[in-house]
Amino acid sequence: MKRVLLFTLLLCLVAVRLAGQTSTDKCTRSTEGKEFWLGFMESRHHQAGHYLELTFTSSMTCHFSLYIGKSTVAYYSGTLQPNTPVLYQPAWSMVEPIGSETIESKAIHVVSDNPMNIFAMNWSPNSADAAVIFPVDALGSEYYAVCYEPNINEGAGGAPGNGKNSEFVIVASEDNTKVTITPSKVTDLLKPANVPFVITLNKGELYQVQSMNHANLAGQGDLTGSYISSDKPIAFYSGCWSTTIPIGANSAWDHLYEQIPPIRSWGRKFVTVPLKGRTI
Repeated sequence: MKRVLLFTLLLCLVAVRLAGQTSTDKCTRSTEGKEFWLGFMESRHHQAGHYLELTFTSSMTCHFSLYIGKSTVAYYSGTLQPNTPVLYQPAWSMVEPIGSETIESKAIHVVSDNPMNIFAMNWSPNSADAAVIFPVDALGSEYYAVCYEPNINEGAGGAPGNGKNSEFVIVASEDNTKVTITPSKVTDLLKPANVPFVITLNKGELYQVQSMNHANLAGQGDLTGSYISSDKPIAFYSGCWSTTIPIGANSAWDHLYEQIPPIRSWGRKFVTVPLKGRTI
């Protein structure tokens, strides 16, 4: 269902761009582009059958290449025919970050000779989510995280269970990118809430931050409201390793994953469309 809604939103954004974008616009109003930097977040990769999937689409013929981390050699290349999606599953161990507050060379870089769109999904047998990916032109340097309160549910003996950390991921599109992070909650490596810290990322690197992940300890929780700023454009994703909505539910733990638009793209007028409720 979410795929259908996201593709509908994508088509609407493309229509807006074609109808009224000018050279003086302050932000890109389309998910269509020729270059993308993206990253996944950690999910329930311990489950058998776990995979990551990218869907590429375009209204025209496109020749594209995909790079991982700092490599200048294409890891995957393909050709898109008009209105014919191509699905690709990168090895999750190469691009999915593990743990909190470690710089990893796991960013994905996609370049194309014509405008295209990318849709990313992180799937496990009992938990999955997906996001439409923004092109480089839509990236910014200021973001606020939108996550959700973690519902921690460990397995026997501390083994991976159904749910834990809220989290976010920062992806660098240029070398020597200085990033200032102000977490709204204590992080998993015990960086205090509301105290900025600085990291430096190079092109192709990403940095995942997770909330503290111990049952019954004060200060852990929802990283929503964490503020991230940088001196060069970055891509930003936030959500949760796996949690329940509402938080008090005792079943249906799910991964939450979304690319967050930069502050510069925020507006003052909005149109919303209600979703039809369930009938069964």
